[in-house]
Amino acid sequence: MLKEVIAAVVSGFVVLGLTACVPTERSPQESARDIVERWVAASKRADEDAAQALSCGSILGGVNSDTAGFESYELEVFPQTGGELIVEVTKTYSDYPDLVSTLGVRTDGELCISWVR
Repeated sequence: MLKEVIAAVVSGFVVLGLTACVPTERSPQESARDIVERWVAASKRADEDAAQALSCGSILGGVNSDTAGFESYELEVFPQTGGELIVEVTKTYSDYPDLVSTLGVRTDGELCISWVR
């Protein structure tokens, strides 16, 4: 009887452990924030190649070496329209006016940035 109880407890811990390892599915908004965070990091480094790697295939605009030195930024995600989320990035500078970039993030299938304005 004791062996059966121990076996039940051990199997319960195994099930709990396996359940904890299953990744939770991210929302489209969380996914969009993640890819835009990577775009912002590339922008901070003025790394056009890293930003381009996040695109859906077309050439992106918006990473500019003369505006790389921002101090902080904020992201705002707008409602989804046709499999695409709109994310507004406001970069704050100490010696330059705030710069607002708007990005289209495709979330239906491949997660990528489809455009930057």
